[in-house]
Amino acid sequence: MAEEQAGQTQPPAAPSISPQMQAYLNTQIEDGEHVLWASRTNVAGRMKRLRPIVILCVFMMFFCSGIFLLMDTPSRVLLVVLSVLGWAGIAAAIFWGQTNHLRRTLYAITDRRALIMTLGNPKRTESYPPEKLEFIQPVAKQGGRGDLFFTVLRGSGRQRGMRYNHGFLDIPEVEQVAGLMRRTFPEVA
Repeated sequence: MAEEQAGQTQPPAAPSISPQMQAYLNTQIEDGEHVLWASRTNVAGRMKRLRPIVILCVFMMFFCSGIFLLMDTPSRVLLVVLSVLGWAGIAAAIFWGQTNHLRRTLYAITDRRALIMTLGNPKRTESYPPEKLEFIQPVAKQGGRGDLFFTVLRGSGRQRGMRYNHGFLDIPEVEQVAGLMRRTFPEVA
């Protein structure tokens, strides 16, 4: 009730948004700002992109273990165990880290800006008002899901020349969300 009086509205009901995410989203909305759309990443679908890395780690685990077993040294069993633990640990850390990050990420479009919020420790909000939006580029996949890019992150340090498209990852109905964004921010489209 108090939020409605302050000019804020509740985001559209989305079954994938937890009460904790909903509460954090409400804290990020300014007076008079209205949430037009909110959603999360399809974590399972996004994790399919890590399969090649996991397969490479499994291959390297067997390759290194095979090399160590062929060695004529008393510590070869220890080297095999360390190889297995090391490569399995790398694969698990990559998979777990990405899964954990994506599960805590929430995307929203308001009448004033696009938001990427991460409920980690610390919580982080990336705000993209129209002047920070460089383009609106949906990348549709099967089933209507896809990525919606709207800015470019530029690398720093050793990666100074690198550029990465940045935006909402693996969201439902990406074309409809892109249309909403174009209507909301016509100066960008």
